[in-house]
Amino acid sequence: MNIEIRKAIDSDTDGIRELFFESFWKELSYSEWAWKYKHSPWGSTEILALDGEKIVAHYGGIKSRFCFNGRMFDVFQPCDVMTHPKYRARFFSKKGAMVKAGEYFFSNNSMDFAFGFPSERHAILGTRQLGYTEHKYVSVLKKDINRHKYILKPFLKISTSWNLIDATEIDILWNSIKNENMLSIEKKSSYIFWRFRDHPIKHYEPLIIRGRFSNNLRAFCVFSISEDELSVLDFLCPKEFTITLFNLLENIVLDYKLRSLKLWLNTKEDIYPKIVKNGYNENSGVPLLFKIINKEIKPDFLFDNYQYRMGDYDAG
Repeated sequence: MNIEIRKAIDSDTDGIRELFFESFWKELSYSEWAWKYKHSPWGSTEILALDGEKIVAHYGGIKSRFCFNGRMFDVFQPCDVMTHPKYRARFFSKKGAMVKAGEYFFSNNSMDFAFGFPSERHAILGTRQLGYTEHKYVSVLKKDINRHKYILKPFLKISTSWNLIDATEIDILWNSIKNENMLSIEKKSSYIFWRFRDHPIKHYEPLIIRGRFSNNLRAFCVFSISEDELSVLDFLCPKEFTITLFNLLENIVLDYKLRSLKLWLNTKEDIYPKIVKNGYNENSGVPLLFKIINKEIKPDFLFDNYQYRMGDYDAG
């Protein structure tokens, strides 16, 4: 078997979408593929493994920028990592087509590190064959809201329409809080709008909080609803405003007649004890791991400081 590894070109799109269906038994629409690989703020790349003219493995990656205390990092988030069922290595000791595509991906893209939230199997494979760190698990916080008291905030103005927020406001808010944050994706308006507002398949709602009289943006949040649960995809606010923000989110749970609220929060974040004290219970979520290219960066720094959110995972 002679497997060719190369970068994807525009004419490969249908073959990539066909592989997606053969790998996951669900469709990848052209609009969703283009959203990931043509329209992301910092660019994206796709590496293919081919047997003749047939695409048998794919290693995609969305480029990102992370910031920490004024320092910027060039980062990739691998996504749509897939192999045709007939070409999957049965043992972790075997180097399959996907691993070869992954090696090409990391050899031909400049970055400080990559991060991902893979399945357990892909986490083990990544560690053993592609040099990723050992994986840990994200912290998931959840609260049942059935006994929550509705909290009035007379000096705040609340809205939930994308038409009522503009790019400049988000950028001003982000710039005012970014140095309070731990290690985070740079969440300027270009990222927020691409990731949430402009998603071609999924529906996300914003929560926009302003001063009632000043009209200044105090906090911004993105959430989604599935069945009877509200999931917090991302939020931007000063630390001292966090509990107020989550009280308002709990009001929305009541307004929509839901039962619970869920979010991701690193246990090392300053706000973590306050959220837990406010009635949230912790469980382990999906695996998290890193591929470190810049050897000055240590695994503990990434695991301890990465301010992950549910929206970070959904992008992949």
